[in-house]
Amino acid sequence: YIASLDQELGRLLDALESGGFFENSYIIITADHGEMFERGEKGHSTPLLYDPVIHIPLLISAPGQKTRRDIYTPTNAVDILPTFAHLTGNPLPAWTDGKPLPGLGGEEDYERSLYSVEAKLSPANGILNKATVVLRKGDRKLIYYTGYEAEDSFELYDLSENIEELHDLHPDQPAFAKQMKEELLEAFFEANKK
Repeated sequence: YIASLDQELGRLLDALESGGFFENSYIIITADHGEMFERGEKGHSTPLLYDPVIHIPLLISAPGQKTRRDIYTPTNAVDILPTFAHLTGNPLPAWTDGKPLPGLGGEEDYERSLYSVEAKLSPANGILNKATVVLRKGDRKLIYYTGYEAEDSFELYDLSENIEELHDLHPDQPAFAKQMKEELLEAFFEANKK
């Protein structure tokens, strides 16, 4: 599948280049989610939001760009719309939660609060009664599970020391976990009001 996709993207990019579109167009390649084939999980049936699921590719080629530039600041898919509003001289929509991406009009902010949500078992137009919510802030990541068991649960990881998210720090760091919990729950309950 990967080789086939790579070949087809190559054909598309070759056609865009030979048509002269690279000189005045932004080319974006991204995805809506990653994949996780570990911990017994396959496909889209998991409520888990470990990094293999939420760390998605984002490749952007600017008009006339000839060299590669890597950005390592954590960002979010909601940043794509404000980035292109900014690049095209349009105002940022008031309803967007995103910010322009670093290197394309935005600033690097390693401590920005970033959220990811998985709620496919909640009603489409109702409150999120069964969901997994992630708050990432710097190298810390808090995962909140609600509606799956009788009691909600949390996991806390330090991604700088535990990239595979195998050692849950939640029980060991109650003070730090408390801060992140308060921020996550406030954002979650606010989102559920809308």
